[in-house]
Amino acid sequence: MTARYDDLKTHDFHTHIGQYWNTYYDWHDVFSCLKANGISGTTCAYLTPKFDDMKTAVEFHHAVVEEWHTALKFASSIKLKVKPLWWADPLVLRSGLSVSDAFFELPFAGIALHPRLHDWTKENSSLTDAIFEFAKGQDIPLFIHTGLSEDDSPYLFEPWFKKFPEVEAHLAHCRDSEAIIDLFSKYPKLLGDTAFCPDESYDAICKAGFSERMLYGTDFPITHYVELSEIKHVQSDFQPAFEELCKNYKKLKLKSDCLIV
Repeated sequence: MTARYDDLKTHDFHTHIGQYWNTYYDWHDVFSCLKANGISGTTCAYLTPKFDDMKTAVEFHHAVVEEWHTALKFASSIKLKVKPLWWADPLVLRSGLSVSDAFFELPFAGIALHPRLHDWTKENSSLTDAIFEFAKGQDIPLFIHTGLSEDDSPYLFEPWFKKFPEVEAHLAHCRDSEAIIDLFSKYPKLLGDTAFCPDESYDAICKAGFSERMLYGTDFPITHYVELSEIKHVQSDFQPAFEELCKNYKKLKLKSDCLIV
């Protein structure tokens, strides 16, 4: 199931570029930090906010695709294998663009769904059907944010896990270990990652026999923002220093090297 990835131990399955609250994380700095810390590749999503109007959502989508082209050229120049994810937005799909239209604007490697930002399971369930059908036909993975609330419960997408058992879905964070263990036991194509996953949740999932389903992921550079926020208030338009970013990632990598054998 993980054969599509070259090296599981040096591939970070959960990173981001773009704007997070008041801080912009430049792809040049993020990718350079990963490379400097021994990472050979990453699965990366461009941080996408929730928009209120369709026009802005579509314009942002096209702007992100253009930025990705430049970012991927840089990644190639430093020999970092980046697998970009299309962060799906229901407004973009309701604008007239199909899943195929949006996905093939770039050589995307998968699709990210964030249920706390967008409702994928109620009024947009038909769009979720289309995304899972597309993932099945193209043999691409889906990356789904999960958490502890009703809005991002790992069970939200279970109807689609049942309907599309062939689709590989990565459940990010794995905080709700009981739900993750239950879903892993039912659906062999589900995977998880260690990004902001509590140690006790990771231990419980491994003890249940699913250690091979847990992939190394960090949520970097969100980790830098969280760390900085604990020290001081993050100012508007804050631009992090490259050295700070690298120091933050180094700590994440050291922890994972101890956690994941």
